[in-house]
Amino acid sequence: MLILELEYSSNRIKGLKEMAIDKHKRNSSIRAQIVADIQASILKNMQTGDKLPSEAAYARQYDVTRSTIQKALKDLEDLQMIDRVQGKGSFVKLTRPKIDMFNFKGFSDYALQLGTTPVTRVLKQEIVDHHLILQRLRGIKTSDEVVQLTLDESHLNLEQFPGLEQTDFEQNSLYQTLRSQFKVYPATANLLVTPIMPTVAQAELLEVADSQPLLQVTGQVRTANNDLVETIKIIYSDQSNFKFVVGV
Repeated sequence: MLILELEYSSNRIKGLKEMAIDKHKRNSSIRAQIVADIQASILKNMQTGDKLPSEAAYARQYDVTRSTIQKALKDLEDLQMIDRVQGKGSFVKLTRPKIDMFNFKGFSDYALQLGTTPVTRVLKQEIVDHHLILQRLRGIKTSDEVVQLTLDESHLNLEQFPGLEQTDFEQNSLYQTLRSQFKVYPATANLLVTPIMPTVAQAELLEVADSQPLLQVTGQVRTANNDLVETIKIIYSDQSNFKFVVGV
C-alpha cells in the first residue's frame, strides 16, 4: 500500500510572522510543517528572485535548530521552489504551486491552510447503478490567478452515502461532507500511479501542452477500519511532486 502526501508549494515575505509548529502532530513532521509554511509564504507574498529570510531568522521564527531549517530548505530546493547560493542565501525560483500528494484532510482544507482559495469546477455529477460519479477540475486561486492542479473522478456508493448526490461540490468539499454528514473519515489509499499522455481536452482543462506527460493515480480510499470510501482516478498537472512511503 502506498500512502501519498498532498502539499502545495509556495511567497513574498514582507516580515516574519509567528507560526505555531505542532511538535506532537502525528501525521506531519516539524520539518514538513515548516516546508509547507514557507511554501505558503512564497505562494502568497513573494516573486521570482526574492530573497528568503536567513536560516537563523527561520530558526528563531519556528523555534527549531538551524539544521532543521537547512533540511527544510533542501526540501524546497528539491521541489525546485528555491535556489540556494553559497554565501548569499536562498532565493525564490518558482512561485507556482506544487503537489506532493496525498493528504486526507482534503484538497480544500489544505488550500485554505495555505491562505489560498480552492477552486472546483464540476464537469460531471450523475448517478449510475446507485453510485455517484463525480468529475471535477480542481485548482487554487492566488491573487487573480487560478492554477489548475488536478482532474478528479470519484465513484461513491449512494447506499452508503444517501443524498450525497444533492451536494453542490463546487461550493462544498467532498471529504468535509463525508466527515460532517456521514461521520466517515478517509484514512488510507491503495493506489496505482502510471504515466499518461493527456488527451487534448484534458490538456486544455489542466492548461498544459498535450505533449506533456502527466501522472495518473487510480485506486481506492478507505477508512481506518478498511471500509471503502471511494474509488478514484486523478490526473495531476505538471505541477506535481511525488513522495512515496513504501513498506518493505
